[in-house]
Amino acid sequence: MVALKPQPLLEAPGLRTVLHSHAFDQWEALVAGTLGHHRSRLLPGSVPFEAQIRCGAVEEFQVLLLHGRGSLELLREQWGHGVLWLPLQGLILEQVNGVELLAEPGMGLLARPGDVLRGTTTEAVTGVSILIPAAHLDGPAPTSPLLAQGRLQRQLIAAGLQLAQAAAWQPQGSAQAAAMLVEALQLWGQSADAERLGEGQLAASRRQALVLEACQWMEEQLVQRFSVADLARALGVSVRTLQYSCQQELGCTPMAQARRLRLRRLRRLLQDPEQRQYSIADLMARAGLLACGATAADYRHWCGESPRRTRQG
Repeated sequence: MVALKPQPLLEAPGLRTVLHSHAFDQWEALVAGTLGHHRSRLLPGSVPFEAQIRCGAVEEFQVLLLHGRGSLELLREQWGHGVLWLPLQGLILEQVNGVELLAEPGMGLLARPGDVLRGTTTEAVTGVSILIPAAHLDGPAPTSPLLAQGRLQRQLIAAGLQLAQAAAWQPQGSAQAAAMLVEALQLWGQSADAERLGEGQLAASRRQALVLEACQWMEEQLVQRFSVADLARALGVSVRTLQYSCQQELGCTPMAQARRLRLRRLRRLLQDPEQRQYSIADLMARAGLLACGATAADYRHWCGESPRRTRQG
């Protein structure tokens, strides 16, 4: 899977800067004219606002890199085209057509024409928005716009990141990235039977069940130290099978998923008023994380704000 880091994209030669401003109204007007019918506001207590938007294109796909600081409430009605949102840093808690979803780094969110999105962001958010022509979204809508788990969803996320890479650096063969995204969109929009196409060692249903069991086991053991070998042994499968299944379903290794689960638990603890008596270091330990500066830095990159800021939120 292609992994993108925010900072190189802010300097990539294939993208042109269309906005870099501390003026909230400028950002609001540009986003409203690009992504859909859009309204937003700064939340009380937000840090000073700053936004940067860079733009590029590959074939019929327009790519926007959005980087901003400031906790926002967003409301958008999607029209004319779809938008594939690929967060690179920070979280957006979205309600899409009334269903609450959390989009975090490593996931994706595909809004189709007619979708209504309402959400709030953490303090800092960086991500890629790819404008999808409506012609590529003609089929029936999948059950959820959130892209997180499953071979076809991971394939669509990877194709979107590959297209963003092509737009940013304009390498030879960039058009192939657009073709890969079109194919991933077509497969994603097909029935669940398509999930069984091209399967390797595990059938889709067995692989999904294994990953679910792995995540449940890790949730129960987060405070403990364990290795991928410990996890494989507990599930009665080989390390190779476990790693393959997690990569296909989650787009990451088992231990990377364990790290993600620990960061999620830390966020829940920081937001829980009943945990105010405990220090942030204590809560890190209760989430199975080392109480150190490196953990705080990992949390800031994942969440888009410091642990202290989440607790104050």
